Amino acid sequence: MFSSIKKTTQKLINLGFQDDHANDVNQKHVVNFSYLVFCFGCFLLMAMSLIPFIPIVFFVSFICICLAFIGLRCNYLGHYARAQLLMPILKMAQVTLLTLFYFGSESGFHFLLLHVIAYSFIVFRADQGFTKGIIVGVSSLLFLMCAFLSLKGVYLTESKQNLLLVSVFFFIAIYFSVVINLVMSRLKSANQYLRVLAEKDELTGLSNRRKVLADAVNIFADSVINRESCVFAIVDLDHFKKINDTYGHEAGDFVLTKVAGKMQSVIRPIDKVGRYGGEEFIILMPKTRLPQAELVMEHLRQTIASLVIETDKGIIIPVTISIGLAPISPEVTRYEEILAAADKGLYAAKRNGRNRVAVSPDFQDGN
Repeated sequence: MFSSIKKTTQKLINLGFQDDHANDVNQKHVVNFSYLVFCFGCFLLMAMSLIPFIPIVFFVSFICICLAFIGLRCNYLGHYARAQLLMPILKMAQVTLLTLFYFGSESGFHFLLLHVIAYSFIVFRADQGFTKGIIVGVSSLLFLMCAFLSLKGVYLTESKQNLLLVSVFFFIAIYFSVVINLVMSRLKSANQYLRVLAEKDELTGLSNRRKVLADAVNIFADSVINRESCVFAIVDLDHFKKINDTYGHEAGDFVLTKVAGKMQSVIRPIDKVGRYGGEEFIILMPKTRLPQAELVMEHLRQTIASLVIETDKGIIIPVTISIGLAPISPEVTRYEEILAAADKGLYAAKRNGRNRVAVSPDFQDGN
C-alpha cells in the first residue's frame, strides 16, 4: 500500500517534465509537491466544513482546488512560470481569508504562510530576486495582519481549534521534511551526474584519460598488495590520420565511436577500458596473466578488423588496430612503467606491419 502511494506521489511530483539533470528540476519538484499538499489540505478543510456546513470554508477551499488544478495543468503544458507564480498567490489568499474571517489567530492557521516563504526561497531563481522579495514581503505582512487583526476564533469550538492547531503543525513539519528531502536528493543526484560527466569521454562514452589512469593506479596497487598478475594494453587505430584526411573529421569521430563501442562489448566484465587520447585507448586487465591477455586482445583485434563501419553516406571505412601488451613484474614499482612497456609493445606492433598484437620486448618470455 505504502509502496503504491509512494509511486503515485512520485509520478505526480514529476508531472509535466522528465526527471533529468536540468538546473530547474529541483524547483519543479517543489512546485508540484506544493500543489499536492495544497490540494490535500483543501480537501481536508472541505470535509471539516460539511458537519456543520460552513459555507465560507467550503467554497474558498473548492475554488482554491479548482485554481490549483489549473496551475498543475499549466505546469504540464510547459507554462512553468505561471504555475510557479500561481502557487504562492493561492496559498496567501486562502490562509489570509480563512484566518481573518473565520479561524482567527488563535488557530495558528496563519503559520501556513511559512510554506510560502520556504517555497519562494527554493523555487525562484537568483534572476527572479524581485519576484521572490515581493512574495516574501507580502506573505510576512499578511502574517502580521492575521496575527493582530483577525478574529479570536469565535466560530470555532475549543476542540476544533486544538485540532486545527495540531493539523497546522503537522502540515508544516511534513512540508519542510519532504522539501528538504527533495533538495538533498536532488543535490546527491546532481553530484553523481557531475562525477560521471567528469569521468566520461564525451565522444566515445568510455572512461576519459583521468578516470582510466585512476583505474590503472587502483588495479596496480591491488595487484601488488595481493600478489596477483595484471596486464595493461595500449590500443591504437591504424592509419587514423589517413581516415580523417580521406573521409573528414566527422567520419573519424564516427569511427572512434564505433570502435569504442565494440571494444566495450568485447572485453571481459572485469576489464577496464578508457580513451587515452586521440585514437589511443587503454585496456586494463586485472587478475590476468600474459598468455590469457594475448588471447583476449587477439580476439579484440580480429573483431575490429571484421567490423563493418558504414557512414550515413554509404561509405564503408575499413579499420584495424594495433595493440601493445605489458604485464606487471616484480621489478615494476609504478604503474607508469607498465604503460611505458605497453607503449613499447605498441611500437613493435606498428613496426612489424600493424593490425597485430605485440608484447613489450621487455617481457617477451611472458609472466
